[in-house]
Amino acid sequence: MAMTTCPNCGEQISDKAKKCVHCGAVLIPEEKKYCPDCGAELENGMDICPKCGCPIEKVVETETAPQQVEVTGVKITKKSKKIIAIATIAVIAVAMITAIGVQTHKKNVAEKAAAEAQKQSEEYGTNLNMAAYSMLSGASDAETCGNLIKKVWYNAIYKESDSKTDKYTKPDGYYVSDFNDALQNLFSDSSFSGQIADINSNKDTVNSLMKQLKNPPEEYKDAYEALSKFYDAYISLTNLATDPTGSLQTFSQNFNDADNETLNCYNALKMYLEE
Repeated sequence: MAMTTCPNCGEQISDKAKKCVHCGAVLIPEEKKYCPDCGAELENGMDICPKCGCPIEKVVETETAPQQVEVTGVKITKKSKKIIAIATIAVIAVAMITAIGVQTHKKNVAEKAAAEAQKQSEEYGTNLNMAAYSMLSGASDAETCGNLIKKVWYNAIYKESDSKTDKYTKPDGYYVSDFNDALQNLFSDSSFSGQIADINSNKDTVNSLMKQLKNPPEEYKDAYEALSKFYDAYISLTNLATDPTGSLQTFSQNFNDADNETLNCYNALKMYLEE
């Protein structure tokens, strides 16, 4: 609120004051009232016009009551309720269908993965059996060839006659002077060299299968370990048959040891093989 100076006494008063509180001087004269009928000037507090007798109504200031706002409830019709219910059911149905679809997809993925794992397991088992029986076949051929090598070698040194070795040890009717010549005659024979070629071809097949079997499924780990031991014995035996070295005594000993080891390893593997 701003202050001002009374023009009559010079004291400080409010600029809204109608009369000076210090000297009583009227600062804002009161608005004059007039009779509504005759127009005569009226003094404050008059109820009746002194000139014409017209009654003077007093103006009663009333506070304006705030407007009341009535809040009414939102009315939902039966049709609206039905639409809302249908919409709610539709949303729930969509959610359920989506959930079922997700579960079905997961189930399909799991079944597909299981089927693929089963397929791979069956393929692994097939290859394992094929490798085992291929090694058994190659080992059998190597055993036949190795036994013939030992006999030719022995008969050439000790000049012993035998219907199976004579054509190698005494091709011209008399014994060769060196056992190496008898062995060379043996390996030059078309029938025997064909058997050696079959053994080498068998090794190529087995090596290829063993590469495929390097990472066995859990259920085949024990079988693969047994197969690996059989493979090591098989390689030793076939190498001796295709490339004999050393003396007759060392070759015979090494070959017999490899032959026995191959048989023992196969017997240990048989429990994992399908008949």
